[in-house]
Amino acid sequence: MIIVAAGDSMIWGSELSDSPHGGADGYSRNTFAALLAGNNYICAAYPGISNYEIAQRAKEELHKGSPKAVIVCWTWPTRDTAYTSPRVILDFQQYCEYHDIPYLTTCVDNCLLELLDPRTNMEHWYMFPEGTEPGDTLTPRGFYQWAVENKYSIGPDGHPLEQAHRDAADLIKEKFDELVKKNY
Repeated sequence: MIIVAAGDSMIWGSELSDSPHGGADGYSRNTFAALLAGNNYICAAYPGISNYEIAQRAKEELHKGSPKAVIVCWTWPTRDTAYTSPRVILDFQQYCEYHDIPYLTTCVDNCLLELLDPRTNMEHWYMFPEGTEPGDTLTPRGFYQWAVENKYSIGPDGHPLEQAHRDAADLIKEKFDELVKKNY
């Protein structure tokens, strides 16, 4: 089975050592999504895109034929027009369920959670553990929040670097195996 990974620069791997500047095929193989997927990996992510574009790029890859599963890291809702992100996320979830596509989702920041449609299947979400230090987010966090608040190395343009991705892959692995790998 091929794993499609969709998202923004966090899944593209901006500022990671094997993709410092991007480019047409310049995505990283060191993102948490790529590490979870292993060799059977297609990157449908791209820096700076909206949740609508993330969903469209993922669907385009999923339509291409081979048996696939998908991991999506939704971006900040401010990249979409008002109220678009909740509809897009629910539609994508329903698309995956209708087509029997194994999926796992997360997000870069938990601000997206308060906007979600109540019908969103949160069993298919992985949220990073809440913080324990003063000033940390005291509710489950998105990848970016978790990396920043845990003081992982961040590149000059604001992207978590390799160690954050490795540790994120370790944290997500059990949920990924439960929702995606069991369907191999």
